[in-house]
Amino acid sequence: MFGLFKRSKAGKTEEEKRAESMPLTKKVQFDPVPLENVKSELDADLRAVLRYSPVNYYATKDSYLLCVFYYNEDHSEIYMRLEYCVNDSSKGKTRFYSLDRELMRDILRKFGQSI
Repeated sequence: MFGLFKRSKAGKTEEEKRAESMPLTKKVQFDPVPLENVKSELDADLRAVLRYSPVNYYATKDSYLLCVFYYNEDHSEIYMRLEYCVNDSSKGKTRFYSLDRELMRDILRKFGQSI
């Protein structure tokens, strides 16, 4: 009876399980971009993320595009997911994208970070 009101969650894909099992994560924020645009741009070309403008989280907490990297110690396997956040609450997510070390390095350089 109590199971009647539970939401049924679709099973996670193997890629989602693999990404979430990575030991390290890193988060950076971009200026807000509509999630539909982000999905179509990244599906066409993953390097489109380099066109987004970095933003300081503490300056604009009301809305931003959160980029989360999931990776292992030697950066041999890296996954990225973008989330549209409003008032620190997720309003939608992209799928996981697998990327290489060079693209992650280029993205983090926009924020003054290096790997």
